[in-house]
Amino acid sequence: MHYTPTKAGVSSLMKSFAVAFAPYGIACNAVLPGTIATGINEEDLTPEKTALVVSRTPAGRLGQPEDLPDVIAFLLSEDARYVNGAELVVDGGLLVNLQ
Repeated sequence: MHYTPTKAGVSSLMKSFAVAFAPYGIACNAVLPGTIATGINEEDLTPEKTALVVSRTPAGRLGQPEDLPDVIAFLLSEDARYVNGAELVVDGGLLVNLQ
């Protein structure tokens, strides 16, 4: 119940920071992971729920923790020096598949 409004609030805050801090050379971006299989959600990821998420994900699998560090490293790199206010979705294509 609180997940969606909280996520929207974090997104809005990130965008406000991106505008406010850009004049100081500070970028603010967000990484939006999809379902990442970790110990924290293993009880919630029943075989049925996992099958449903995987069936809707074009990549055909749940995300793994190792799917995120390279995305974060990119945002921290010089290659992303003009990226500001971006939301990078790392979900195996789930979001675009559901639209």
